[in-house]
Amino acid sequence: MKDKFFAEGHVLPICVNEGCDNFVQVREWKYWSFKSECSACAAARKKGVTRPGVTRHKKSYCENHDGHLGFDCPVTDHSRWSDFEFALDLDHLDGNHYNNVPNNVKTYCKFCHGKKSLENGDCNSNKSSSRRIE
Repeated sequence: MKDKFFAEGHVLPICVNEGCDNFVQVREWKYWSFKSECSACAAARKKGVTRPGVTRHKKSYCENHDGHLGFDCPVTDHSRWSDFEFALDLDHLDGNHYNNVPNNVKTYCKFCHGKKSLENGDCNSNKSSSRRIE
């Protein structure tokens, strides 16, 4: 699948973090599924270090704390996320994983991301935007 991806002229998206020009990590070549960050940014974030010249976009809390998704986040205390960052996802608002720019992604906890995805039909792999290649 990797060879087909490149043979068809596709390129990997660029890391969502401002100031970083690296390609994103590949989640799964079989489905052409990509993460939002490059490996250097992800490693730095997990270690709690800042990369010079790079502004990290992923928040350390669920951005649905205000209920803008139409339901309340079940975790109301933002300080509780400090040891559970693995439970926070970056969601592409328009469903296009190639539109990897800061204003197209929000940080949601797995609870809110899952509920939003189910309600919007984002979990449907047949949805046209699920793996949009441009």
